[in-house]
Amino acid sequence: MNPNEQQPQGDTSLNLTYEQFQEQQRQRREQEMIEGRMALQRAGADSSSEKVRGLVNTMQELVQELSMTENQIQVQADAQLRQLRKLKERASSIEAEVRASLGGSAPH
Repeated sequence: MNPNEQQPQGDTSLNLTYEQFQEQQRQRREQEMIEGRMALQRAGADSSSEKVRGLVNTMQELVQELSMTENQIQVQADAQLRQLRKLKERASSIEAEVRASLGGSAPH
């Protein structure tokens, strides 16, 4: 093999440690983000539209978090309602036993 020739991409990745591979992937993602920003700017996107996009993303995340919290509260409320119903049933059952043991003469 000629020393000036480069190894194919797949062969080099096999010789990397996990940390080196992770760093290479991080650098690749970072480079892609930079290139993406540059492409947006070339296409006419300015920093204010980038800020708006960031705010929209933040709002979407907030809406999703609110929805998850709402679901969590609903689940907790449903569980507490089930617990209340069980307690009422238990109280009614005990009341019926007391009435039966008193011969049914207890006033309503």
